[in-house]
Amino acid sequence: MSRLFSLENPFMQFLSKICDLLILNVVFIFSCIPLFTIGASLSALNTVALKMVRQEEPYIVKGFFKAFASNFKQSTIVWLLCVVVFVFFRYDYTIASSMQGDVFRIIQLLLLMIILVFAAAFLYVFPIIAHYICTTKQAIRNAFLMSLAHLPYTLLMFVYFAVIGFLLSFSTTTFGFVIGISMICGFSVTAFLCCILFNRIFKKYDPKEETEEPAQTE
Repeated sequence: MSRLFSLENPFMQFLSKICDLLILNVVFIFSCIPLFTIGASLSALNTVALKMVRQEEPYIVKGFFKAFASNFKQSTIVWLLCVVVFVFFRYDYTIASSMQGDVFRIIQLLLLMIILVFAAAFLYVFPIIAHYICTTKQAIRNAFLMSLAHLPYTLLMFVYFAVIGFLLSFSTTTFGFVIGISMICGFSVTAFLCCILFNRIFKKYDPKEETEEPAQTE
C-alpha cells in the first residue's frame, strides 16, 4: 500500500504534475490582471514550465514570482512593443480589407504574411527571455530567427492555437468549454506542451556540458 502513495510511483508523479499545473495556472491568471504585466507573467510561466519539462522540480509559486521579478522590465517592454505592432498591422489590414481593387488584395496578403511572421516570433520571444540572459534586441532577433529555423515546430504550435481559435469561434458551447478549461489549467498546460518543443530547440543552442577526461593510470 505504501508503494501506491510513494512519490516514485509514476501515477503519483503524474498527479503531482497535474497539481503543479493547476497551481501554476491560477498564479499566472492572477498575475495578468494588470494587463501591462502579461509579458512578465508569460516569461515566468515559461520559466516554470520549462523547468517542469526538464524535470528540475521547481517551486511553482516561488519560482514563478522570482522569474516574474527578474524579467519584469525586459518582458514588459517586449509585451508593449508586441501590442503596438499587432494593433498597427491589424489596423492596416482592416483598412486594406475594406478597399476594392487588386492592389489592395495584394497589400492585404502581404500584411497577413507580416502578421504571421510576427505571430511566430511572439511564440518564441518570451520563452527565450525565460531561458536566456540576453538583451531585448537579441531576444527579439533570436525569436525571428528561431521561428524560421525551426519552422516545423512553429507550424505545429500554429496548428494548436488555430484549433483553439476555431473552438472559440465555433459555437457558444465550445467557447464556454475553452474558457472553462483555460481558467482551470489551459494556460499552464499550453505552456507545458509548447515548452516540450522549446526544450528540444534550446538544447541545440545551449552550450554543451564538458565531460571530464578520465584520469590516466600508469
